[in-house]
Amino acid sequence: MVHSAFDSFELLNGCPTKIEAIESYGSKLLLGCSDGSLRIYGPESSVSDRSLPSVQTPELRKEPYVLERTVNGFSKRPMVSMEVLGSRELLLSLSESIAFHRLPNLETIAVITKAKGANVYSWDDRRGFLCFARQKRVSIFRHDGGRGFVEVKEFGVPDTVKSMSWCGENICLGIRREYVILNSTNGALSDVFPSGRIAPPLVVSLPSGELLLGKVLTHLCS
Repeated sequence: MVHSAFDSFELLNGCPTKIEAIESYGSKLLLGCSDGSLRIYGPESSVSDRSLPSVQTPELRKEPYVLERTVNGFSKRPMVSMEVLGSRELLLSLSESIAFHRLPNLETIAVITKAKGANVYSWDDRRGFLCFARQKRVSIFRHDGGRGFVEVKEFGVPDTVKSMSWCGENICLGIRREYVILNSTNGALSDVFPSGRIAPPLVVSLPSGELLLGKVLTHLCS
């Protein structure tokens, strides 16, 4: 008997531009597109309500979604990723740099200029800490309430960070073909294990607080 871990269903198709990043906000879908636009889709049954909801509203619905609103020029470059920070009513977006937008009106309240060129980030919602990587540097910022972000630390690492996630008060990094733990106090690195020779390292944070680390196992049979 085969166990299905996930169900799949189509919410929308035919988006006119390439989708680079996607996030949900209540029952809405936020799509960051290759032309720098942010497209907001909602359930077809509630098409008359075009306002962004509170995150306490129902989650995604298993029905067709339709375009409600397009915010042209939301980012100067194609979106890399974005994340709704529900407890703070903010949208975090990574494009040419990292920006924070107030929800639901999408007002830009802060731009981390030092994050220009960053390729990956991780947000610790409990403490309001942001870490991001650019080139061979890892930076840590703290949300100081309102519109303020304060730089806490910056550390050098051996190579470009391909994936990262907070691990308690430290940070798990995917570098080269291995995983390491970065001590966020002194910058010391501790080896975890290799990710394999084929796929790049992938660190995924789970709701339980645990981390899921990708590893490729290869077997040769004769």
